[in-house]
Amino acid sequence: MRNPRFLALTTLEKVENGAFIQDAFDPKGLKEADRNLAETIVYGTVQNKLFLDYVIRRFVKKLENLDQNIRQLLRMALYQMHFLDRVPDHAIVNETVKMAKVISNVGASGLVNGVLRQVIREGDEAFEVHVDDDVRRLAVTYSFPEEWVRYFERLLKDETEAFLKSTFDPAPLTLRPVSVDAEALIGELEEEGFACESIKPRPAVVVKHPRGLFETTAYKEGRFYVQDAASQAVVSLFTPDKEAQAMDLCAAPGGKSFQMAEIFSHVDAFDASAERLVRMEENIRRLGYKNIATAVRDGKTPLPKKKYDRILVDAPCTGLGLIRRKPEIKYRIGYDDVLQMARVQRLLLENAYNALNDGGELVYSTCSVTVEENEGVLHSFLSDHPECRLKEKGTRYWPHRHGTDGFTMACIVRKDPNALDGNDA
Repeated sequence: MRNPRFLALTTLEKVENGAFIQDAFDPKGLKEADRNLAETIVYGTVQNKLFLDYVIRRFVKKLENLDQNIRQLLRMALYQMHFLDRVPDHAIVNETVKMAKVISNVGASGLVNGVLRQVIREGDEAFEVHVDDDVRRLAVTYSFPEEWVRYFERLLKDETEAFLKSTFDPAPLTLRPVSVDAEALIGELEEEGFACESIKPRPAVVVKHPRGLFETTAYKEGRFYVQDAASQAVVSLFTPDKEAQAMDLCAAPGGKSFQMAEIFSHVDAFDASAERLVRMEENIRRLGYKNIATAVRDGKTPLPKKKYDRILVDAPCTGLGLIRRKPEIKYRIGYDDVLQMARVQRLLLENAYNALNDGGELVYSTCSVTVEENEGVLHSFLSDHPECRLKEKGTRYWPHRHGTDGFTMACIVRKDPNALDGNDA
């Protein structure tokens, strides 16, 4: 039987070396309770990494000299001692010391034992944050690099702490009903024992305890697709038109293409990743869409000559709106990455626009909340294209305001030179 704490440790080591948790975590062979414990330790340790290091530094003079695996062990142990109450502290110490002996030497296990027992002696005081500077306090308390604390203070002002705190909230599993309305889907799932509720923006449905959801008849027969509520709102910016030809430029995994297929005549779904399109095609078959055609195409290169009435550019981005789901992002993305990504996004937007019919609509969205990747890209585009306008003011979703992922979206309208305006009457 696999040990859940050893699984947590090996997962954390992979994440430290650049993997994402969802790719590195492999609970095969674990009982459900052990799987849940390992997953909780992994996500909690990553979410609180800077805070845990702050605590360790009080007891280890040269933290940078610690072997990485021993540092991870201490983080794991401190996370369990401070945030979890299912295991007594002395049991956590014993388990952690045993692991240290297996992966390192007697000296390392002695250090681990000494640090953790000192933490027990100090109790809650060991975890208190004593920092005068407010930026530093927020950075330590919520484990955010100071660079991002300053950024969000400029953007959010007195909402900054609420936003940082919200990134620790569990991200809900949200469904979009397909071929049925929300009430019917909720009724069907509740009959199978799932607790569900409808949320805004409708028709999003949250499932509170989703274990076993993908074995249900509703899933197998294509009556829902997993998609965050903010993501579901993107396609609603388009004007529906059953005659319209549409393109989704960065389509995989496909949720927005599926929505577009329900309000437009045909959708060409392009993506640079053949592997991601294979998974998308599996869902197309499961959900029963007949008017979506997929193709591997890199949106950074010029597109074919075909013109479209509706185009979606759900651009690749830094993902800073997804920190609840991918907490490792906040340590890996810096401001320079934002600027670099914005250049790519601007190119994608330009290439997509070249395929837009006069009078057509182009929706631009990202799962990021930075100004540079959103307002900045749109401002640059609109400055270069005075023949375009925003259909209405863009929308940004925040986890602390809306309970959704962070998402930003706006709809651009290309003027039809042959259409009458008020001066032609």
